[in-house]
Amino acid sequence: MADPNSPEMSSGVKRNAFSVLMATAKKPKPAHVEPLHKLTQGPYSFRDALAPLVQNPESFVKSGDVIKYTDDYVLIPDKFPKASVHLLILPRDLTRTRLHPFQALCPNASKLIGTKEFYDTLSKIVRECEDYAVKQLEDLHKRKFTTEDLKVGIHSTPSMSNLHIHVISVDNYSEKLKNKKHYNSFNTPFFVSFDELGTITTDDARIKCGPMYCAQIASKGDLICWRCEKNFQNQFKKLKDHLEEEFALWKKEKAAT
Repeated sequence: MADPNSPEMSSGVKRNAFSVLMATAKKPKPAHVEPLHKLTQGPYSFRDALAPLVQNPESFVKSGDVIKYTDDYVLIPDKFPKASVHLLILPRDLTRTRLHPFQALCPNASKLIGTKEFYDTLSKIVRECEDYAVKQLEDLHKRKFTTEDLKVGIHSTPSMSNLHIHVISVDNYSEKLKNKKHYNSFNTPFFVSFDELGTITTDDARIKCGPMYCAQIASKGDLICWRCEKNFQNQFKKLKDHLEEEFALWKKEKAAT
């Protein structure tokens, strides 16, 4: 006689042997799913994407992710260029690579010992990389260019964890330039020139007022053409069309190579 307290009888319905077998069988483990690439996991993972290039640049030369490297720095093409030529200088000093640029590079705003020497060393590196960027511009556009056609500097609120210096042509001509913040991050005081880093002090509002203040510079300021200074306010699409016209005029002014 069946036990009235057994699972078969507790519901008032006697289950057959197959039902009991299925109920007691181990559930299969879910199929293994490979995790996303470590550089795309989590809200902050993208910020660390430069770290492997700083630590092991030799592994990225063949792929073209690294242009050149020495014991002091790595030169790479920006993966999301905001102009026709856009490079990044990655200093390899591991005691400074995770620091904010104002801490790592500003002799008059940093309390770190050796900042002036570090800045002076990078100044020579910057000059070398500027020459390389000019050559890239000339090869790309078949025109004569100078360092006046470049901007070199940092973002006052960097998007990447590792210290990096932008070397970018002034044309703002790229399909990767997709919104107001992209444009203003290189065409407002949000972008701090490398030469300015040598003299900036803690009284500067970008240091004194912090990241929220810096972010507002890029997000709240009007869109102003880098060449003619026409104000497009918040009309990015109109600015983008205008930038294409200015790009053509800019190249036309340059002598052919």
